[in-house]
Amino acid sequence: MTSPEDLLRASGAPFKLHEHVPIVGRHDAETKLGLPTHMMLKTMVFRTVDGTFVLAALPVTGRVGYARLARAAGVRRDQLRQAAPEELRLLGVEPGGASPVSDADGVVIVFDASVPGMGTVYCGSGRPDRTVEIDADVLIEVVKPRLADLCS
Repeated sequence: MTSPEDLLRASGAPFKLHEHVPIVGRHDAETKLGLPTHMMLKTMVFRTVDGTFVLAALPVTGRVGYARLARAAGVRRDQLRQAAPEELRLLGVEPGGASPVSDADGVVIVFDASVPGMGTVYCGSGRPDRTVEIDADVLIEVVKPRLADLCS
């Protein structure tokens, strides 16, 4: 499995990496990064009952609607749960570093419909001590996610 950073490099997409103290969660992102909150994407990691990973990328201030995400991922709501921190290593990422960029087999990636056209965004790199800066439309071109209204 290739790291999100290496996948971005291999794609040829222009992006920057920001190194910083390790962060975990929205509060750390808002208080320790010094980056504009309205430009941050969080990636939430979910699992289905059959073990499939579902990555949901949305603005850091948004709240994911589980039913909306389940519908976009093609599963029933009762088959979807948030992944445990220790499960993230199966995707090659660390807690606080979840990324919407993945080449893991069978991963379903869904972006909130508000992401296209956001301009420059900041998202996880796979590590809690680095953040990716990239144009949202370029990120979508690289990842090729499903788009859906995820925020409740």
